[in-house]
Amino acid sequence: MNKKIGLIGEDPNDTDSLKNLLLQKYAGKVSFIQLLRNKRGHQLENSRTREALKIEYREKKPNLIVCIRDADAIITERDKIKKRIVWHHELLKGLNGSLLLLNIYELESLILADIDTFNKLYGTTLKFPGDIHYKKEPKEYLIHATRKNRKVYRESHCPEVFEKLSIDKISKKSTVFRSFLKQFDDFVLA
Repeated sequence: MNKKIGLIGEDPNDTDSLKNLLLQKYAGKVSFIQLLRNKRGHQLENSRTREALKIEYREKKPNLIVCIRDADAIITERDKIKKRIVWHHELLKGLNGSLLLLNIYELESLILADIDTFNKLYGTTLKFPGDIHYKKEPKEYLIHATRKNRKVYRESHCPEVFEKLSIDKISKKSTVFRSFLKQFDDFVLA
């Protein structure tokens, strides 16, 4: 049975990126729909947003909602991370079935987990042997690393880049993504 997954993110690039990554493993098992498409960043945190989500939830009837948010913090900054977790619970209060993919630091941190693919796409020779959960401002890092290249990395490139990243490499190097993927897998296979 094909399950309908509602995606909520700070930007359509984020939801499209995650969709492209997950389709590597779940194509034919799930379909994705964008929820709250016109909401960006902090707009997701007001009470009108919660009311709009309830309406979309009733109309589109997703089996699961996946929220994608940046923590804007490294993994040890627990207060900032807790704030996003509380936001997730408040937004989805009264709705069944949701998961939070809380990006540490930004969605681009997941690119660092498969840096070889990024290098092939942008002609760079970056190495990132460390823990991606401790890298502040990975988006700026990637932009800076490509600033003199013919092709400069931009945030709008994320969906295209994520389509080529290895979901297995990311899962191996990111405990946050691995935990999310296990929960997602449990839902899809249930």
